Amino acid sequence: MAAVYDEQSFFVTQHWTKTAPYDGLGCMYIDYFNHWFLACQLRTFNRIGAPMDYLYRFDLSKDDLKKYKLLFIPNLFYLTEDEVTYLRTILKDSGATLVWYYAPGFVTPKKLDLKQMERLTGFSFNITEEPGPLMINSKIEKAGIEMQFGVNKPQYPRFSVTDKDIDVFGHWTDREEVAFAMKEFDGWNSIYLGAAPLPVEILRWLAEQAGVRIWSSKPDIVYATQDAAMIVATEKSERELKFAEPMVNAEGGNFAKIYRLDMDFGEVRIFTAA
Repeated sequence: MAAVYDEQSFFVTQHWTKTAPYDGLGCMYIDYFNHWFLACQLRTFNRIGAPMDYLYRFDLSKDDLKKYKLLFIPNLFYLTEDEVTYLRTILKDSGATLVWYYAPGFVTPKKLDLKQMERLTGFSFNITEEPGPLMINSKIEKAGIEMQFGVNKPQYPRFSVTDKDIDVFGHWTDREEVAFAMKEFDGWNSIYLGAAPLPVEILRWLAEQAGVRIWSSKPDIVYATQDAAMIVATEKSERELKFAEPMVNAEGGNFAKIYRLDMDFGEVRIFTAA
């Protein structure tokens, strides 16, 4: 898995001082997207229970699409026509799954362009200019998931998917319009997500559906390289830890691919390949 970020998009979204001082709860010193789509989403990314890499959009290559089965795109709002063409080219027939957040490619050097957003993602959209909560009622029956997520603070514009032949995972809480959906497109899977942050339950399910190997049976923090791995327990319980290759506990023992660990909250275990 990987999360792909775009530095240019910070220049086309409102700075936090636009609405300062905030009333009630909320982050006071960074902007809306930085807080909810990056910082808060990172907290649940870290709890998927499998390693994740982090890239800039300008570093994303065709070779990456061979390596990563699932990519999250939290803030890719600004793109040129050539950049969209490049992304479409490397994605074609890759078999990857991409999760696009809120308004991918909607902002261009000259205008706000819904057609470019549709060309990038493969979805058709309707724009709602009326401010409303970026909150989604998600119901994924085959996963046994039914929950609400997002941010109550009213925002605009909002986008709704209008395609018919799609898998629907969620609707806006204030209207029966699709805000979370997936479709097969040009040899890869495109997922549109209108709000953030995604809860860890949905993240783990998306990873499994994309063919990502989940290392821990619990939503633990997992970091790894080719020759070492670390797990941080996020709850007191027993969990099963599965490696691709045999590894050994740094505290001693035998090499194994599968470990059953009884860990306390915050407890750390380190494993090595040699």
